[in-house]
Amino acid sequence: MKVVNFLIILFLLSSLSFAQESQSFLALKSTGVENFIKQHPEYDGRGTIIIVLDTGVDMGIDGLVKTSSGEVKVIDVQDFTGEGDMNYYPAEKRTDNGKTYLGNTEKKFSVKADIEKLIPSSDNNYFIGAFPEKHLINSNSGSADLNGNGSTDDVYYFIVYKTISDYWVVYFDLNGNGDISDEKPLRNYKENFDAFTIERVKGLTPLTMALNIFPEENKVVFFFDDGSHGTHCAGIAAGYNIGEAGINGVAPGANIIALKIGHNNFPGGATVNESMKKAYLYADKISRERKEPCIISMSYGIGSETEARSEMEKFLAKLLKENPYLYVSVSNGNEGPGISSSGLPASSNYVFSSGAVLAKEVARDNYGNDLPNDVILHFSSRGGEVSKPDVISPGAATSTVPNFTAADKFWGTSMACPYSAGVMSLLLSASQKEFPDVKIPAQLLYKIIRESATYWKQYTVLDQGGGFINVLNAYELLKNYIKNGEHKKFETYSISSFAPNQPDNAANNLYIRDGSYLTGDEVFSFTIKRENFINNDKFYRKYNLKTDADWLKLIQKKTYIRNDQPAFVNVKPDKTKLQNAGLYTAKIIATRDDASSFPEFEMLATIVIPYEFNSSNNYRMIWKDEIVQQGMIKRYFIKLPAGQNSMKITLSRDKMSKKYSRCRYFLHNNDGIQVDVSPVLYSVNNDEKVERYYFDLIPGIYEIVVDGFFLASEPSTYNLEVEFSSINRLGNEPLTENNSAIELVNYFKEPKSYNLSGEMIGFKKNYFVNVDGSGTLKIPFTLVKGQKSKEFSFELTKEDFNKVTDFSFQILDSTGKAVNKNALTYRSGGEVSVEIPQGKDSIECILELIPAFVNKDLSVKVIVEEKIYFNSPMPVEVKYSGKNSVTLYPNNLKRLDIKFSKPETNYFADYTGFGKIYFKSPSTNKIEYELPINFNY
Repeated sequence: MKVVNFLIILFLLSSLSFAQESQSFLALKSTGVENFIKQHPEYDGRGTIIIVLDTGVDMGIDGLVKTSSGEVKVIDVQDFTGEGDMNYYPAEKRTDNGKTYLGNTEKKFSVKADIEKLIPSSDNNYFIGAFPEKHLINSNSGSADLNGNGSTDDVYYFIVYKTISDYWVVYFDLNGNGDISDEKPLRNYKENFDAFTIERVKGLTPLTMALNIFPEENKVVFFFDDGSHGTHCAGIAAGYNIGEAGINGVAPGANIIALKIGHNNFPGGATVNESMKKAYLYADKISRERKEPCIISMSYGIGSETEARSEMEKFLAKLLKENPYLYVSVSNGNEGPGISSSGLPASSNYVFSSGAVLAKEVARDNYGNDLPNDVILHFSSRGGEVSKPDVISPGAATSTVPNFTAADKFWGTSMACPYSAGVMSLLLSASQKEFPDVKIPAQLLYKIIRESATYWKQYTVLDQGGGFINVLNAYELLKNYIKNGEHKKFETYSISSFAPNQPDNAANNLYIRDGSYLTGDEVFSFTIKRENFINNDKFYRKYNLKTDADWLKLIQKKTYIRNDQPAFVNVKPDKTKLQNAGLYTAKIIATRDDASSFPEFEMLATIVIPYEFNSSNNYRMIWKDEIVQQGMIKRYFIKLPAGQNSMKITLSRDKMSKKYSRCRYFLHNNDGIQVDVSPVLYSVNNDEKVERYYFDLIPGIYEIVVDGFFLASEPSTYNLEVEFSSINRLGNEPLTENNSAIELVNYFKEPKSYNLSGEMIGFKKNYFVNVDGSGTLKIPFTLVKGQKSKEFSFELTKEDFNKVTDFSFQILDSTGKAVNKNALTYRSGGEVSVEIPQGKDSIECILELIPAFVNKDLSVKVIVEEKIYFNSPMPVEVKYSGKNSVTLYPNNLKRLDIKFSKPETNYFADYTGFGKIYFKSPSTNKIEYELPINFNY
């Protein structure tokens, strides 16, 4: 009986162990990672280095201390932002009551130092510096009070010098007692892996620090992650035993190098001048010096205005051509779900970009919802002109974070990027051991991961690229390609085709956002050039061509490339198969014309057929009883009709049907840029409809994407209605005392009636500011009594936006504290504002512009709009024929008379007044159009 009981207990324990094998907070099972490491425990990233370019990495957090084999996890740290830079100065010795002090009189720095207790100096030259807590008052961590004593006035002094053993050392007053004699010596991090924390009164220390000494620049650079983003990414890529709870990242055996590119005193941890470029150059240097494969993981980027044409993408193309064995994983961007939303530098052909997936088990255990399937997260950026993302990877996870961070569950393509980097680490760890004499080119590794991914039929190629990443499939394909010698025959290609939305009508893919003009007679061409990756001028290769879509006819069945002679592949859309509005995608695969049938290159074609609005449907369309699954999307492409200037979108449900709904919509413009996200329509809350108006939209094809909210418990049923109106003003001159009337016309074929009102909101002016790479630009300004607030908005040209990796801005108060922060995601759309506090007659502030040029010798011209808002808007009288209402008949001019008073103020001599005229529905009193109006006095 005892034996039986023992066996039962053993069985239960083994069953429990088996049940706990699949971790659910950071998904490893569905991508094959869990089984791969079970089958090959020594291929867990050992012998590889993942270089994390981010906000920093906290090397003191459980999960980032050791690798799976017991080695130090983080082996090098560097800060390229300047956030951690602390200058030091010559220190003089003085004695007071028998105690020795080192200090600098000019800087008023002083600290006690028992020289006998320190490592001997090589020349008795000592230097002193300081790290003030106030340096972090604008940190995104909110951790300026490092010692937890309730004040941010503390200053921590440090002594720097060269030792008798010919290395430099720092003694840092970590306990804040004014004496460095009781501290341990600290060296450059990669020399001795010295990590440290400032002693705290109570609770966990917010940050782990390290440092690097730069004697030639008289500075110590303190390294820390006060943004938490980089630490989270590092844990996903390579965490081992996170939280001492047995949770692992993808490649727990890999080492990490942390390169800080985001300055966390600036909005969102923005990059600064050349920080991204310098980090890549350092990573390039490391990858050439060390024998281990080096994989960059960079979850940073901004929206792409002209895909693959930015200065950063050009820099990366050159760098990665010259070093084809530096592997680069980046996030594809969080600007989805609209197509043509891949970010910068994700659009580059030379990097590997990942979209984000919410794994079923993570949805269940981290977010409390039982999804029927893994889903692509709504925000994940999609492709269009470029073939991005390369794949989709888990993009929601629990991971490592610094102690100051309240939550450790993040999601984003920022999380998918390190996941893919971890998969690269596993594959390179395996190939090193199985094929020690073979170096895998980065582009070949990317190709293997793309081709081995699991393609999800419920999504398009623009959503997922190659599909859902799978390391087991990739491992088998990698072995197959190497055994067949494909790494010796591997060639890369550049491809271009017709894309009329691009400045030169060309992009990597055939991309026609408005296919309504197609007649069926058009023939489009792809141009394919080899990039001579194999470094052989003599080249001849034939290819078989095949498409996966019946709507795109291939003119050729085969093609070839001889030496540097390009190939051309012609395609013809079949108009008869493009009758219904929607998104049409096609992939053309070119395989080598030999026994191997090796896939050489791919071409993508996308044509959008939009819904058309005209007099035949009264510029209105409705889709009833539509259904969207949980976490899934449905797309509607809308062609803005000529003459429109107001679009109403209504997402609704039939309350009487009692059908479930928990959904919302996203609106993207003709360039794929997100315009709006609606509130969620939720039947449990008895919501009946979500209705929004959009005014003065830029012409083109807009995309409405209805999203089945990821927390929905079942599929959502909804109605979608889109309606346009036409209220066009003739001319746009400011109103004056002598010219205070406007003329309107309705270009549509249906009369529309409105109630009229108006108001003057404030004053504004527009001007240019030149910003260069010398640093941040600070512009002082004053807010005075009678002014409620001041707002600044910014815009760059597409050409100038291509010069930066970020462009951020903030408003500082008189103490230097940031009161409002923001940044440009695209070239326009960002603003910052400040209000005058109650009881104050005036406040002094500084507007700080923070460029992040790829090269610091660049400059941009910033268009600034500055607005001053009144404490209360001033009413403006709007009448037609003496009445506060008007009916706009088709193609009939109507004159509105406007009366306004000059504000009683003397502060706005060089500004123009601004306000709005409101056109309201007589039945609902809802504003159906807002006409912007300017005033001159």
